[in-house]
Amino acid sequence: MSSPPDFPVMNILELKEKKGNYSGVVVEIGFGHGEFLQYLADVKLNFLIVGIEIASKYFKKVMYRILREGISNVVLLKEDARTVLYYAFEPNSIDEIYANFPDPWPKSGQGKRRITNEKSLRLIFSRLKKGGMFYLSTDSVILKEELLELMRERGMEIEKRLRPPFPIKTKYERKWQSSNKEIYYFIIKKRDEDNFGLEEREVIVTMPHVVMEASKSFLKDFIDKFKPFEKKEKGCHFKSERAFLANTEDEILIPILINEEFINQRIFVSLRRKGEEYILKLYERDKIIVTRCVLKALYSIKDFILRDFEVKIMRGNL
Repeated sequence: MSSPPDFPVMNILELKEKKGNYSGVVVEIGFGHGEFLQYLADVKLNFLIVGIEIASKYFKKVMYRILREGISNVVLLKEDARTVLYYAFEPNSIDEIYANFPDPWPKSGQGKRRITNEKSLRLIFSRLKKGGMFYLSTDSVILKEELLELMRERGMEIEKRLRPPFPIKTKYERKWQSSNKEIYYFIIKKRDEDNFGLEEREVIVTMPHVVMEASKSFLKDFIDKFKPFEKKEKGCHFKSERAFLANTEDEILIPILINEEFINQRIFVSLRRKGEEYILKLYERDKIIVTRCVLKALYSIKDFILRDFEVKIMRGNL
C-alpha cells in the first residue's frame, strides 16, 4: 500500500494527482459523523477511501478523528460531491460509491441539488467502473421515487432491501429506526452496456499568463477605467467585481465569479508589475480548477487591456 498522506485533507487538484498502489477507489458522499467512512477504511485496507462532506462541523470532527487514530487510507474533501466526482475522477475509475441518508432537498426548486436527479445520477454512474456499485440508503420517498424512475427508464436492475446491507449503522440510521421510519436500501451495479457519457470538460494544467510592457501609470489607469463585466453563454457564466490594489501597490486583483455545470468558483486575476513588465495571470493558481470558462474570463480582461491601453505583448500563452 502507498505511504500515508501527511494530512488527510485534500483539494480536488491534489486528489486528481494522487498516486499509489491502492487496489481501487471507494467514495462516500456526505460522510456526516464518519462512522461509515471509518468502517470502509477498516474493511477495505487496500483501497483509497475518499470522503466528501460540505458541512464544516462534521468535516472538522472527522478530520481530527482520522488524524488522532492514524487512519492512512482515507482522504477528505470539503466540497460539493458533484464537483469532486466530475473534476477529480476520470470516467469508469471508481469501484464503489456510497450515499447514506443524503439531504432530500424536499422544497420546490431544490430538485437540482438532489443526489437522485438525472444529472447527479448520470455523473455518479459515469464515474463508476464497469461492474462498479452504487449504494443508497434513505428514508426519503422523494429520493426513492426519483432513483427508481431513472432506473426504470434505463432498464437497469436495482436491488431493494428492507434491512441494512452492512453491520455498521450511522447516527441518522439509528435515529430513523428508533422512530419506526421506513428506510430504503438500494444497491445498483453498473453493467458493461451502461453508457452514462457526459460532456467531459478539459482542465488546463499549464499556467495561463501574458507578459506586457506598458506605461508606469498602467495599474492606476487600469483601476480608473475598469468596470465590472458579466458574460453568459451555454455552460459558462462569469461575472467580475471591482478591481482593487493588493497588499502592495505593484499588484491589482480582480475577483471573478465563475459558474459552470458541477462547479462554482470565485477566482482572483492578478495584474502585477515586475520590473519594467506587467504580468496578467491567475492568483493562487494551485487552488483553481482552470477550465475553459476560467480561460474565457482571462481573455476578457486581456481584450479589455488591448482595447483601452497602449501595451506591447512580450510573451505568454493567452
